[in-house]
Amino acid sequence: MKSTPAPPAVQRTRRARRLAPVGLDVLQQLRIVVRLAGNHSTHVERSTGIPGAQLWALHEVAQADGLSVGELASRLRVHQTTVSNLLNRLEVAALVRRGRSPADQRIVHIHLTPAGRKALKAAAAPVRGLLPNVLDGMSAAQLRKVHDGLAVLVDCMGGFDAALAAKPLSFTD
Repeated sequence: MKSTPAPPAVQRTRRARRLAPVGLDVLQQLRIVVRLAGNHSTHVERSTGIPGAQLWALHEVAQADGLSVGELASRLRVHQTTVSNLLNRLEVAALVRRGRSPADQRIVHIHLTPAGRKALKAAAAPVRGLLPNVLDGMSAAQLRKVHDGLAVLVDCMGGFDAALAAKPLSFTD
């Protein structure tokens, strides 16, 4: 049995949707991105007992033992206060230790403990989180498209807010 083709108006509408997504199509894509990243973070936390942002911080410290708090904040793209709070939790869990710089007592360096190394080894990849990992794997052209599209969205929502940009997503805390 042969199917009847859709009326021309319906065909044009379908073609237009494929070419120019409507707002709800974009919203749907954003939901998928946030949920996939959140699902990965939840999986990692269930398997290690360590929230995603803390695991990412452990990874960064493992990459450059002795990082300062400011350097870690820069690598995670969050505020120094956020990193200090995150480090408090990691220190209580005995996953990192902090020490003052002998050259300048104002500078605090972060070191991974053996328990922190063990936790990193046990964690499901990618330990930095799904979203940072995927973004790192994109080409410069792909990143530019994503960045520019999100910049338009941010502008339409009131513009860039540095305080909001420095706070981790709720599923990475």
